Amino acid sequence: MSGASEIFTSKNLPSKVERSEKNPELAEWMSRNGPVLGTHDETVATQRRNHDVFITKNPYKIGKIEHLALNGPYGTIPVRVYHASKPGPAHGAALIYLHGGGFQVGSIDQFDNAMRIFSEVSGCQVYIVDYRLSPEYQWPTQITEGEFVVRWIFENAKKIGVDENRIALGGDSAGGNMTCTITQKLRDEGGPKLALQIPIYPETKMAFDTKAAVENRVGNYVETAGLFQFLWNLLPPSVDYSQPYVTPLNAKDFSNLPRALFVNDGFDMLRDVGHEYARKLAAAGNDLVYIYNADLTHGFIQMAPFSKRCLEATEEIAYYIGELLKAS
Repeated sequence: MSGASEIFTSKNLPSKVERSEKNPELAEWMSRNGPVLGTHDETVATQRRNHDVFITKNPYKIGKIEHLALNGPYGTIPVRVYHASKPGPAHGAALIYLHGGGFQVGSIDQFDNAMRIFSEVSGCQVYIVDYRLSPEYQWPTQITEGEFVVRWIFENAKKIGVDENRIALGGDSAGGNMTCTITQKLRDEGGPKLALQIPIYPETKMAFDTKAAVENRVGNYVETAGLFQFLWNLLPPSVDYSQPYVTPLNAKDFSNLPRALFVNDGFDMLRDVGHEYARKLAAAGNDLVYIYNADLTHGFIQMAPFSKRCLEATEEIAYYIGELLKAS
């Protein structure tokens, strides 16, 4: 694949990763158009509107899109389903996707282009979940809805044309947190067995004192100070932030988890805590493919319409989804 990414496995994952120079085209677009997630001088409603900048008028071409309305534990859960235009390596497989946005912003429209890329390049069906956001709905609503959809896909796999042995769960940022959490929870409860987990620059722990948190404190898509806002809006006062189903990096056991396609980037305050999670997965004996983009920023899959480098990096993720979910 083209681009400047580095690919590692559980056998050669480095002890740490560093940022390089931000991709110039991406840096220029961000300086003119890029929203900031978690800034204290905007209301949540304003942040949600500002993120519509990620909606493109010329999205990636795909086969077809369907819409589901699942009867979930808190009411209807909208799910958008993407089908590739032709059979690809992962034809018959499914990816359930939980979008990012600090649990408080983000929509399936804002992630539409990335989902198109994932489906069209890999060939798998993609199910993106329109879960309820904070602060209107606090933890564990998001985890509960995400897990509900996972279990629904397994229970209805034959009906919807999905191979139950090739079902993946993925998500970016807050959705990456949910991916790690739900994956652990399914293992702990003896739930259905995912074939693949795909954490993309996940929030595995609220990072304030790492090198990545300091050097990426301001000037990128997510600023470190915004993490306080996310926590405040997400967690009821009685919830212990340190528990693993909120902070998956604090889990005591990382063994017997699904194979992972892990994506990380250099210009990201969550870089180091994400990398630590990947190293714990590898140390516990889990199979791992790790894509590292030292020149990109948190949120780059949403920036694919505006940056050739982000497009290539997103297509690369989709390529590996296809390879890791293809029929044996």
